[in-house]
Amino acid sequence: MGKKVTIRDIAKESGVSTTTVSRLLNHVEGYCSKDTEQRVWAAIERLNYHPSKIARSLVTQKTNLIGVIFPDIYNSFFQDLFRGVEEYASRLGYQLILCNTDGNSKKERDYLLSLAENLTDGIIISTSNAKDDNTTIVDLHKKGFPIVTVERYGKELKDVPRILFANREAEEQVVDYLYRSGHRRIAYISGPSNAVNANRRQEGFRNGLSKNGLLVDDSLILTGDYKLESGQECMRRLLDEHGCGDRKKPDFTAVMAGNDLMAIGAVRAILERGLQIPDDISVIGCDGTMLADLIRPQIGTIRLGGIEMGKKAAEYLISEIKSEDTGEKKVIFQPQLHLDGRIKTIEE
Repeated sequence: MGKKVTIRDIAKESGVSTTTVSRLLNHVEGYCSKDTEQRVWAAIERLNYHPSKIARSLVTQKTNLIGVIFPDIYNSFFQDLFRGVEEYASRLGYQLILCNTDGNSKKERDYLLSLAENLTDGIIISTSNAKDDNTTIVDLHKKGFPIVTVERYGKELKDVPRILFANREAEEQVVDYLYRSGHRRIAYISGPSNAVNANRRQEGFRNGLSKNGLLVDDSLILTGDYKLESGQECMRRLLDEHGCGDRKKPDFTAVMAGNDLMAIGAVRAILERGLQIPDDISVIGCDGTMLADLIRPQIGTIRLGGIEMGKKAAEYLISEIKSEDTGEKKVIFQPQLHLDGRIKTIEE
């Protein structure tokens, strides 16, 4: 076995100090010239140097690991979110640990405590897709542990860095668009009633109807659980209860769903009845994931910008880890509607 290469060997090989090598390995920016940086990295490659992460963590008290806690890693929105976190964090030398809770509050709390006590420099945690319990998050933040939330709500989080989405405004804008396109009876498949973001989206839908002088018909509003199967089942019920027999059109012309997965489930149910999209029923989801673009026939969607939200969450967290005071860390992402060419225009 050959002699283990150290940072002293790298420093000697590249003609710089061990401090310079150490700072480059720890991704300290602006410390040396590009020429010096290139010489050091060339020496690292020639000598096949692999730094000991354990030794580094003992010296720096940092692991360069970030914990990411999501409720459903099969949901394309959370996949986009994770991709954004990874793209930003990896450029700065961080690696990720992904935890899936299935919306279980006990699993969420256990992951939070384990990641904070033993493994990571900071945590990014999203909504639980159910009633969020923010107690552990607030406790960790008060103790100085870096943590950033995505789409979690509660007055108790006012001092915690947050990434949010304009849920009410998004659904209200879709109703405005549908109204301008001639739609007067619109169905809605909501996410779970104990999820704050689902309630905000449904509020936006109801506000949009009222603003445009349309009847708020509760029989056209059903509740799913953000999963594809619930969207399919809710759509079947809507079709059964609103006059859709064999190839007969229902008494509504569009359906909005609280996320893309439920919208895709609705598409399945509509096609089962031999109906056409968007000619018989226009379908609109929310998330703007790749699935919404790939499914045929195409559906409308609201693009949340999951990748961009993930990047911003990583930026906020790493700033917290480095104790950089950049003021209030809260951003609300605005909706981007992708509806043109995917919604039927109804002539009055």
